[in-house]
Amino acid sequence: MNKLSYIILLSILPLFNSCNSHEKEITKNERISIFEQVWSVVNEHFYDPNFNGIDWNQKHYEYKAKIENCNKTDSLFHLLNKMLFELNSSHCGVGLLSELDKAVSPYIFSSGEIGIDIRIIENQIVITKVIKNSTADNANIKAGYIIEKFDGLTLSEIEKLVKYKPPFNDRNKNFHLTAEVLRHIYGQSGTNIEIVFGDENNKSHSKVLKRKERLNGTSLGGGMPLAHLNSQSFFISEDIAYLTFNAFNPADLEHVLNDLQKVNKSKGLIIDLRGNDGGSIEGMKLLLGRFVSERKKYGTYINRNERNEDYIEPIGANYQGKVVLLVDEMSISGAENMAGIIQYLGIGKIIGNQTPGQMLWGNGYLINDSIALAIPIYKLEYPNGFNPENNGIIPDIEIELNREGLLKGKDTQLEKAIDYLNKQI
Repeated sequence: MNKLSYIILLSILPLFNSCNSHEKEITKNERISIFEQVWSVVNEHFYDPNFNGIDWNQKHYEYKAKIENCNKTDSLFHLLNKMLFELNSSHCGVGLLSELDKAVSPYIFSSGEIGIDIRIIENQIVITKVIKNSTADNANIKAGYIIEKFDGLTLSEIEKLVKYKPPFNDRNKNFHLTAEVLRHIYGQSGTNIEIVFGDENNKSHSKVLKRKERLNGTSLGGGMPLAHLNSQSFFISEDIAYLTFNAFNPADLEHVLNDLQKVNKSKGLIIDLRGNDGGSIEGMKLLLGRFVSERKKYGTYINRNERNEDYIEPIGANYQGKVVLLVDEMSISGAENMAGIIQYLGIGKIIGNQTPGQMLWGNGYLINDSIALAIPIYKLEYPNGFNPENNGIIPDIEIELNREGLLKGKDTQLEKAIDYLNKQI
């Protein structure tokens, strides 16, 4: 059994729903073989020897009987994931590799976009960002507009389609619902999406928009779709700079580090991790090394066999200005870890919404040539004993986005970060 590469882990943070593949016959022996491999990998490698209070041997007995009596691939994966989700752990799921494009992060892996971002605000799909010169911008769609329907689907209809995954808290539920909406809005380049939206006067409009091809995709191999790993930096004012990126990927981190270098002389820096899907621990440490002047212990990775202390090492020129990190319910895994470390070490302030708490070290395994399994193999504890899994990171300054501000061209979270830095520098 071969471990999957790091980058597949990046894609399986939301993995998997019970697969939507075309149903096909699968023999009883094949079902049992797949089940036994999945159960055994968890039994051998799951980080907690007590399986989060679950009697794992009992689950073997219980689910083997159920799987013996199903004969469709969809039913098999539904039962396997139901068993895995009883562990109530993030970074945990199983499914077909051929279905990855339906489960992976739309921020990173979708080939087409119309140029918007959204959040669920007061049970409405609110556009929070419109990229300049994008399809949506050219159609005069603006931040603050409400998406009432897309391709005939309302938010309540999308809610019925979402398979919520651990950890089971309201923030993570909001993450999965938002991700499902984004997965429909993004899509295959060249395809169309019909959007019904309400404007600033709550007047409804309907437009058909073509998804524009996203450029500069990075090949990750292993049959994965191209990854669109983006970073951006600029000066908001003479003293305050802004940096954002969507994943911690060592192969593409130079773009992020180069962007950081461009704004390194600022007195204040806003790092926007809203919508960041996490990724490599080493990538996170390469970036954090620019914010410490000496070796710093930030936490211990723990499983049933060992406790591994880990450190941030100073790398390159140490950033001298004040730092603010923006996070929200779409900041997961490595983004949550970076926020927690910055908060614990006192490097900067965290502003935004509490994160979902998807904060375990996941690993990927190939069950066979067509099936991938993800499970957590370590948990993280900071030196103060705090474990971000399920808890998430609570910002130092909590503030919500609101539609009224967005309609006026104001991002309330970003505005709060700017205001805070202006008072510090």
